[in-house]
Amino acid sequence: MTFFSPTILWGLLAAGIPILIHLFSTRNTRVMEFSTLRFIQELEHETIRKLKLRQWLLILLRILAIIFLVMMFARPVQQGISSTIDAKDKESIVIVFLDNSASMAAEIGGISLLESAKASIPEIIDVFEGNTKVEIYQSNPLKQIYKGDIQPNSIREIIKTVVQSFTADKLLTDVDSVLSNINNTDPNQECFLISDFSKPEDKEEFNKLKLKNSSWRFYCLEQLKPIDNLSIRGAQAVSQIRLQNHLLKMNTRIANDGESERKNQSIELFLNDERLGQVVSTFQSEKTKEFLFQTYPGNAGIVHGRIELPKDDYSLDNQWFFELPIPEQIAVTLVGNSEEELFLLKTALSSIDNQSGFLFIQTQIMSSINQLYLDNSDVLILHNTGEFSKRAIEDVQVFLREGGGIIWFAGDRQTNLTNSTFESTIGIPETSMLHSLDGESYYSVVSENDFHPILSDLNLRNIQRELPQVFRYVETKSNAFENVILRMESSHPLLSELNLYNGVVYYFTSLVDLNWNDFPMRGLLVPMLHRILLLLATDEYNTKSVIAGETKVIKLDREMMNSKWSLETPSGQSILLIPDFNREMLLITQTNELGSYKVHADGIQYTAFSTQLSPREYSSNRMNRSDVLNLLPNETTRWIEPDIDLTQELNTIRYGRSLWRYFLILAIITLLIESAVGRTKPEQHKNM
Repeated sequence: MTFFSPTILWGLLAAGIPILIHLFSTRNTRVMEFSTLRFIQELEHETIRKLKLRQWLLILLRILAIIFLVMMFARPVQQGISSTIDAKDKESIVIVFLDNSASMAAEIGGISLLESAKASIPEIIDVFEGNTKVEIYQSNPLKQIYKGDIQPNSIREIIKTVVQSFTADKLLTDVDSVLSNINNTDPNQECFLISDFSKPEDKEEFNKLKLKNSSWRFYCLEQLKPIDNLSIRGAQAVSQIRLQNHLLKMNTRIANDGESERKNQSIELFLNDERLGQVVSTFQSEKTKEFLFQTYPGNAGIVHGRIELPKDDYSLDNQWFFELPIPEQIAVTLVGNSEEELFLLKTALSSIDNQSGFLFIQTQIMSSINQLYLDNSDVLILHNTGEFSKRAIEDVQVFLREGGGIIWFAGDRQTNLTNSTFESTIGIPETSMLHSLDGESYYSVVSENDFHPILSDLNLRNIQRELPQVFRYVETKSNAFENVILRMESSHPLLSELNLYNGVVYYFTSLVDLNWNDFPMRGLLVPMLHRILLLLATDEYNTKSVIAGETKVIKLDREMMNSKWSLETPSGQSILLIPDFNREMLLITQTNELGSYKVHADGIQYTAFSTQLSPREYSSNRMNRSDVLNLLPNETTRWIEPDIDLTQELNTIRYGRSLWRYFLILAIITLLIESAVGRTKPEQHKNM
């Protein structure tokens, strides 16, 4: 606490006047004759003692009244954060960071947090005077929108140009970067952070911040939190096997981020803009529920879907967009040693197709593989193949890198390969020896994972009864990329899943041959092959969603590289795209909107994908006051709560709070008490 008129504090010496008056009055005593001494003792112990206590209380009250009055006239001020600011020193640089990230779209009383934040900037600027330089930045994308002297009208017009973003911010990281690059010698360096301070996904990003040791003074303007808000936290297709006539299951997770219970709220499922499902439920505050939608997707191709909630205080988390690819046709390249060896496998594949054109099969018979032509293939099936040339190995690797899928049936020809580096080069398990049984003996097979998409929902009463009996199989060495689905009781794998490069390989250690197993006689072979083909041919890489603002990678077919590519945004804007010819892909950076994007080749839709709200932009995902202040200098940082007079609060923080009114009130209260205590009552005279 400081004083604008400190010389008046000499007046505190006057606080001794009541004591001097009291001491002087005790020396002027009068002797009076008294007729009797009967009640003298009683008066000394009761009335006189009370009179003395009241006299000392009056003295104390009079002393306090004088002290409070002197302090009032000395003009006391509670010192503000800007101790160097006074009437003679007004040079300042003011940096304002305006958060326009997705979370600032939340509305309070019908006004978004961003609009309220924009309205507070002129109030901040009005506090400063003299030679003050101002810089204003928006967070998404990080951009300086104003730099110069205080010009209120210009600043108001510039602020109007800031639009709502749908992407996530890295406010404190950006603040650290900007302030570190400012070379300024002005005595007053003040930084305003207008944000709801979203939590980072990775707390490690704050470890390198220099803000805590900064010489800047920080003002953190807190934002109100939405009261009424339901939030979609995820929507995922449970069924990986997708067909036009196959039941689709969508799991959805909804959270109530608001402060009150939400009753009879509807959650709706839309596919291709047609509402196909609805659930009505009640949500307790700060609780999460999950729902399972079941419907039929309809036509093949890419199905555009969304989950939708009713309108509330924060609309950006009320929709969740997704794309589901449903294959129309699967192009299969079948490679084997002879037509005889492929007969049973081709019979199983024809059972899947049933002359519907769903499978387009190209058969290649070759004892040794010199080259594979896979440009137009979705799935490659290898059955008891022999030697692979170096060129053929490269063809397989390229096919996997481009997201292709392989069904590999390993047989005795693979155990006799002279190229010992063949398996390790591609990444498939290395074969060690051939196991074979004679007569009526066989190897039993067990399921390692009944919940794998290949085996789940097969409507089998007992899957173990449908598993084959194996007479011959190839033993393989364990592989780090291997996920075993079916296993012999001898613990050796029969069917494994391997994620290699960008593709998937389903690897069988026994052939589709009655001399190897009785798989062709089992009803499990056809539906299993069908499911594997669907899993491998369903291109979820291109349709996989990304967080708004992130780069989306689209893999391209080689023969379509020279097409005219364009992107249709959720708002209907068309953007021309240039492929990366070296990597045969599109790198799409224009993902700043929320919703479904369509990628066109020569005007025809090639694929589609959606963008999602960043998890850090949920309204409940905020840092609290202590979290933020721990990242900033404790002595020179102030937290300003919403719904206050911002101009008055800033003046108080910067220049201090005037306290003379408080001392005047204390002096008045003290004098009133002194008057009440010192007032003589008639009853007291009668008692005496």
